[in-house]
Amino acid sequence: MVDASLLLKSGKIDPQAISALNDGPAIAEALAQAAGNEQKAALALAAGRIKAPQARAGLVALLGLEGLPGRSAAWALAQLGAEAELLAAVDAERLDARENGYWGLMVLAARGAASATLVDRLNTLVAREVQRARAGGTGLGEHACRVLAILGASGVDAQVQQVIENDRFCDRFELQRLRKAVQDGGRDQDSIRELTAPFTTLFSEHLISLAPVAPVAPAPSPQAPLAAPAAKTPPAKTPPVAHAAPGGVAPGGPDEEPLPGEEAAAPVAVPIDWKAFASSPECSALNAQSKGLIAQLGPALEQLAVRAIQAPLVDLSGQEFAALLLQVLPQALPQQAVQAALSPQALNAYQALAKYLARTALATHGEELLQGVKLVRRELTEQMRRSGILNGPDYSDPDAPKVK
Repeated sequence: MVDASLLLKSGKIDPQAISALNDGPAIAEALAQAAGNEQKAALALAAGRIKAPQARAGLVALLGLEGLPGRSAAWALAQLGAEAELLAAVDAERLDARENGYWGLMVLAARGAASATLVDRLNTLVAREVQRARAGGTGLGEHACRVLAILGASGVDAQVQQVIENDRFCDRFELQRLRKAVQDGGRDQDSIRELTAPFTTLFSEHLISLAPVAPVAPAPSPQAPLAAPAAKTPPAKTPPVAHAAPGGVAPGGPDEEPLPGEEAAAPVAVPIDWKAFASSPECSALNAQSKGLIAQLGPALEQLAVRAIQAPLVDLSGQEFAALLLQVLPQALPQQAVQAALSPQALNAYQALAKYLARTALATHGEELLQGVKLVRRELTEQMRRSGILNGPDYSDPDAPKVK
């Protein structure tokens, strides 16, 4: 029997505990008896990770739930290829079930697991969502269009236009993005990359952080500039980790041995030259607010990467960089500073940094870092959409063509 309470730490899901579960029948049994929403979500992710067919019925029962448990169940059912069950949720009257059903179909389509008949069914659903919007209800036509765009179905442009013309509350920005994605590449590749990511990326905001992060000080006011984490003084017997010299070798010498009984210091990478970045074309193109944010947050990100992910910032993958911004940074900064650190202006600065590191070949995975920032943009936009926030921050990509 699986003890679902062991899958949580401090109210968040432990991804390592999820990855240790491989018994499908036990997961299904625990799912049927789980009490809290967080436990249900954790078990749904565990079932989806191993594609446990025994949990199918329990997952379907969660589709009508709002937020994390319903979304986790939809993701898990997509891993199982449960197209019929997801379509049944879309047919339900409850808004949460419909949203979860569509999202599960997006994941299923991105995985390449859709049936040959799904396109025809989605075209019918677009018309139904438009009719619902005309009658004064909540239409989800853009959700159906997104599944069609992921599939690269013909006629997406016409379906997008139908929703725009008939649903005054639709997400026009998203619909225009879908239209252009299909025109440019045949399929919505951005959605495919996002929705085929591991659950640790898709649900990162609900998981415990990768590693404990030391608090940063001082705590600024909302209007005050952000402060980078202060370097801590090493314990008396531990030699401090030295910054690398210009040649890439620490002053103490590459062969310096740790003291008896002590662990060796982590490898030291050449730090980013923030003055060089400040004079780069990428940084020069930023507005004054973005320049100020990256000047303060850039060095902080370098420290947090080593503390939390145990790798230099320049060596992170795109997904690790996204996790650093979405998981680690919010826990490391004072609450009143998080909003500024994840503002559109800050995202523009991170994107400029990623482009600089890619152009100068200073990063091991330069282009991946850029895609990591774009993933964060999509995740923050999706969070606002799920929360029903209107007129929130504009996380649109400054590199994307402007829609006229």
